[in-house]
Amino acid sequence: MSDYTAGTTLNALDCPPAVSASDATQINNPTNRSYIAGTPTVSVTFIAPTSGRVWIIVGGGVGNGSGSNRIFLAPEVRLNNSSGSVIVAPSAPAHGWGAFKGANAFYYGSRRTMLTGLTPGQTYYARVMYECINDGGTDNGDIAYREIIVAPAT
Repeated sequence: MSDYTAGTTLNALDCPPAVSASDATQINNPTNRSYIAGTPTVSVTFIAPTSGRVWIIVGGGVGNGSGSNRIFLAPEVRLNNSSGSVIVAPSAPAHGWGAFKGANAFYYGSRRTMLTGLTPGQTYYARVMYECINDGGTDNGDIAYREIIVAPAT
């Protein structure tokens, strides 16, 4: 819920615009067992709003053949730019989205996460990361699409 009432003056930092990025370059049969950004990197730079809270939505299209390992997409957030300190490390159980084991087509979905405690006015960098979870299958999963959206929350 917002703390704003009718007649309240809103400043630019109270609600900066949402930012997004996406890419449909297909990544076939990745085998990485730790998170990587992939090529091209799907990333955004954003300014933390006055509330210090944003929604981060990561999603895409992932698929795998029967018996393959699963692919997870998750956000990574850094201070300032791609070389900055890691604020949020990617993690499938905490805030990622992934393929179903044994799926035989591309499935599209997303996961939304509230990020709190940001410094208002500070620049942050967020990107989609992916990894393959070795759950006994073969490496025949693919990524068809990756997307990230960062939207201010009041």
